Amino acid sequence: MMNRLIGLLLVLSALLWQGCATTSAPQKVSADQKEPGRLRAKLKADSTNAEAWRELGVIYFKSQQYPRAKACLKNAYRWNSQDPKARFYLGLAFEFENRGDLALKLYEGYSRVSRLSPYRKLLAGRYQLLTRQTIQAELRTLLQQEQRLSTTSVSPKCVAVFPFRYLGRDKKFLSLGRGLSEMMITDLGKVRELKLLERLRLQILVDEIALSQTEGIDKNSAPRFGKLLGAGRIIAGTYNVLPSERVQLEILSWDIANRQVPAATSTAEALKNLFRLEKDLVFTLIAKMGIELTPQEREKIQLIPTKNLQAFMAYCQALEKEDAGQFNAALQLYQKAMQLDPGFSSAKTKAEAAESLSLAGGSKEQTLAAAQAMENSSAAVTSRDLVEVRLQNLAGSIGSNFMSGQDTREPAEEADLSGAGLGGTLSKPLPPPK
Repeated sequence: MMNRLIGLLLVLSALLWQGCATTSAPQKVSADQKEPGRLRAKLKADSTNAEAWRELGVIYFKSQQYPRAKACLKNAYRWNSQDPKARFYLGLAFEFENRGDLALKLYEGYSRVSRLSPYRKLLAGRYQLLTRQTIQAELRTLLQQEQRLSTTSVSPKCVAVFPFRYLGRDKKFLSLGRGLSEMMITDLGKVRELKLLERLRLQILVDEIALSQTEGIDKNSAPRFGKLLGAGRIIAGTYNVLPSERVQLEILSWDIANRQVPAATSTAEALKNLFRLEKDLVFTLIAKMGIELTPQEREKIQLIPTKNLQAFMAYCQALEKEDAGQFNAALQLYQKAMQLDPGFSSAKTKAEAAESLSLAGGSKEQTLAAAQAMENSSAAVTSRDLVEVRLQNLAGSIGSNFMSGQDTREPAEEADLSGAGLGGTLSKPLPPPK
């Protein structure tokens, strides 16, 4: 009996000892949990440390503490307004608070960001998306106020060139009208006396009033568009591509300011001479407006974007996809145009915009996920590259007279210095220093 009691006491003692040992053992703290403390220490030592403010703000942002994130990111932007990562996350924080107007002001600086920065495309994508949404909101407001608008307020020098309406049946030429109007906008925009409205604004207006491809613009609807856009001149027309590979164009130019509708300008030419045909039409329209071109303006207008008709057709199809919000499909077609003609600079510019929209032209949540995936990939690549560089340097130094020192920086920290690294994530980050 005594032996059994002693054995039971020993078992209880062992269990109690194990429990105490388990309770008192230090819990392992992950690197992510250590990160806010490290950043707080940096900020206590130097409250102007923009990088520390930025990384702490990103941690708050990814744990959905948007007011705290915005406060930290504002400090980061205050001490370094050139930091693209701080600019991007602060803009996104404003978006999550439904302050798209403030976010747009931050995003519009994307063009001053280095092309080497992975945040340039994110900033550009958000800028383009919010710009589209802003234009859409403005046009909806104008449509609501349409009854109070008057043609007397339009600007005689403001010109709107709408996509040309296709009269044929071969669908492969259906998007050609968008490219023609885009080219005409570009050429007329080289005239100092004229102000051309961007094609995006016109397309959004067409979409808002559900104007179909078959309806087009006529003598009754042209004044309405002029009032809504403040445009004193509306240019539109029709085209067709005949089986004989000839293209027919009919252009109408409404003088909204003076309430005049000149006779249509009709012309036809071989499809292979499409660009020359467009130039002739532009010069005819300018002459009818009574504008005398300078030699420099005439020379600029005569430049053609590409000599490759197939490249131009791919470009037109890309414009159609872009208007439909299919940015990835548009990107592929712009790239196809560039492959067919590497010197097609307009396609290159459009491809960059489409790539940005494909990356960051979705919802706020989708953009945040894209940014995090990009950062994870960038951090992994940077760490691997740094290891490879060190191994190469070490191999090249074998046999030479050198003394190796202790490298105290981790690869991830080195990546962080470039603005592409991650500060880590934490479910409950510590508050910023006061």
